[in-house]
Amino acid sequence: MPTFSLAQLPRFDSPIPKSPSQEKQSSTVLPSNTLQSQSSQPSEQSIVDGSTAPLPGERQLPLGIIKVVNGFVNIKLTNKTAAKISYEVIGDTTQRQLSGKSEVILRTLKVPVNITFYREKGGFLLIQPQFIAENGVLELIMTETNDFNLDKSSLLIEETGSLFLN
Repeated sequence: MPTFSLAQLPRFDSPIPKSPSQEKQSSTVLPSNTLQSQSSQPSEQSIVDGSTAPLPGERQLPLGIIKVVNGFVNIKLTNKTAAKISYEVIGDTTQRQLSGKSEVILRTLKVPVNITFYREKGGFLLIQPQFIAENGVLELIMTETNDFNLDKSSLLIEETGSLFLN
């Protein structure tokens, strides 16, 4: 197996060099889901210096908004697969395992919260969020899928309660 030093690995935070023909082009193509301001002046948020990634809310629309209570949320993970699912609340827990056909409730998670998921042996996960009003809990129902386009591996809930699955 070849070894690499960090100097040999490609850098993804440096700008891509432009060819002379690209430098002459003045038009900009924006993704269809980019939010645009109504004013004719350019927005300060539309200027990206290349050193930081945009927030999820600037790239995609949220799946929904959940009620944040005193800066905290409760999340129930329901594993309907037969496989173990590893999950981690970034900055809060270490990696944990959720056995097949089981569930766990994660209480008083401080927002913003980011949770990552990994199905045993790299299988794809379909994650369906449901809000349980009587308990004030967001339930994430995890099932297997064979469709790469449906696979999800992380959840982000922003301070506003905006919910993103990626």
